[in-house]
Amino acid sequence: MRFVLVAFLILGCSSAEENTKQEGAVPISAEPIMPGAKTGQFAVEKGNVGGDERPDVWNYYREIPDPKDPSAPKRVLVKKEADLNFDGRKDITREFDEEGTLSREEADLDYDGKLDQINVYDKGVLTEKHVYRAGGDKVFIWKYFEEGKMVRMFRDDSGDGRPDYCELWYAGEKLSKVGKDTNNDGECDYWENAE
Repeated sequence: MRFVLVAFLILGCSSAEENTKQEGAVPISAEPIMPGAKTGQFAVEKGNVGGDERPDVWNYYREIPDPKDPSAPKRVLVKKEADLNFDGRKDITREFDEEGTLSREEADLDYDGKLDQINVYDKGVLTEKHVYRAGGDKVFIWKYFEEGKMVRMFRDDSGDGRPDYCELWYAGEKLSKVGKDTNNDGECDYWENAE
């Protein structure tokens, strides 16, 4: 039940204002503004959902001038991290753009400490999904989306880190063409209609 609650809390919201409060998360601490590695100045808020008083939700904010009140800074969510299975390791990381809209997501879905999937977003809409082989460090499947629908999919069946199987989808609803890489250069050069 806790897993479902945490997953809902982490995956359910995407805008900065919606993410400022975590329902069900008990605040542990809010650290003061400090230098960030890539984002300039940021603040960190930690929360606990697991009930063990250890943080399992982290929100990172950058302060910018508020256009409505330049004398008061406005916090914009930059990154959110969560330990979904309460083992002390961060299983999901979500990054947000300047407006607080989801731009990238990295996830360890099987809790082995290795990256399983990366999702890339444009203005909060999914554009790319990269899936890694279980326990591996190479992308196995690449999916590309337009307007939220898959239009292309590439798969690495040989395990060399390059696509050797391809699919083209019509309007994200119907498989149109299937391709193969016959000369092992990482690009599909032989195509067949799906029907």
